[in-house]
Formats: sequence, structure tokens, C-alpha cells
Amino acid sequence: MEKEKKLETPKKLSADWGLELPPKKRAIIRARELGTIYQGTIIGCSHCAFLAAIDALESEGIKLISEDIKDKLFTGLMGLTGGVGNSGIGTCGAVNGASFAVSLATNITIEENAKDNSNRWLAFYNVKHYVCDKFMEKWGAITCREIQIKNFGRAYDSQMPERSKQLFQAAKEKGCRNPYDCTIAIGAGWAAEAAWEIVHQNFDERERLKEEIKRKQATDQSTQYRK
Repeated sequence: MEKEKKLETPKKLSADWGLELPPKKRAIIRARELGTIYQGTIIGCSHCAFLAAIDALESEGIKLISEDIKDKLFTGLMGLTGGVGNSGIGTCGAVNGASFAVSLATNITIEENAKDNSNRWLAFYNVKHYVCDKFMEKWGAITCREIQIKNFGRAYDSQMPERSKQLFQAAKEKGCRNPYDCTIAIGAGWAAEAAWEIVHQNFDERERLKEEIKRKQATDQSTQYRK
């Protein structure tokens, strides 16, 4: 018997049970919904995952970027789709888009990094913790090819139009074009959850996290922190 899906939309919960979800949960659900919608309209994993997370956060009052900047970032992320350049061999576009949103929320500026370049570890940690680790736990990989094999039993070369059509058909037949199972939707939801938690951290919490990361790095000679 198939395991019952647990993700419920805020509208359905409100109608069926009279429940009002907290804003963070609404943002996560909305990001998953938008990830699925955008993949069917805008098309492309990297920019769709990113835009879904950003728009979902905006719907709950968290505006990470202005509209003109959003449009510019969208254009830059588009080429990272399909394992980078639609090659299939690089990092999954959903990982790229979600990671970009998380790093953006971490908000380490040029000036902040110049004052203390250990601040960069916050962005590294957040992307790994909130995105990469979760992809590894679910799919055992962060590359496009490996995730496709995990999802569909084979990888498709999307550079070839016919193979790209086959990939879309495989997704349709598997029934994964929904907020529960779509890789893009899942990545967008993780990014929205991460960004929500990151922007609500206060200065002291960020500093404690940074010091903890530096202490851990000091025990690993291959990536030892140096001032």
C-alpha cells in the first residue's frame, strides 16, 4: 500500500480542518507548489527552483531581492540547468538553484567578507547543511545524471531534443510532476525552509555558528581555516 502523502496545501487544510499553518510552513508548501508549476511553464531546474523559493518567501513577507535583481539572477541561473549547460554531467540544476537562494539569504557581502573572510564559512555551511546534505540523504548524489538514474532508472541526454522529450515523458509516466515528488519542487521547498531560518537568525546566533564551524575546520587539515 502506497504511503499516504503528508504535504497538504494551506488552502486544503483551512477548508477541511479549519487549520491555519504558520508562515514558515506556508512558505515551504508554496515553494513546492511553485516549483512544480514553474517546471511546467518556465521549464528548467535551476532557475525554477530558485524562483519558486524566492517567490514563496515573498508571499510570506520575506523579500530577499528586488524585482529587477530577481530578473538578472534568473538569467544567470538559467544556464546552470540540466547538470550545467544541460550537459547532464554536472551538478543538478535544482541543487544549483536551491543553493543560490540559500547563499543569497546568508547575505555575506563583499564588505562583510573583506572585514572578516571567515564569514564565508557561513555560506558554505548553510548550502551544505540545508541543500547538499539533504540531496545526498534522499538521492545519494547531487549530480544531474545520478539523480536521473535514481528517479527513472536511466539518464537522458537533454541536449538531444528527442531525449529531452523522453525525460519529460518518463516524469509524466512516473507521476512525479507534483509538489511531493518533483526534484525541483523538493529543492525549492528546502531552500525556502533554509532561507526562512537563516534570515531569522540574530547576530549572536550567526557568530556562534561561525565560531563552531571554524573550530571544526581547525581539526581537518585538508580544509583548515586560515586567516
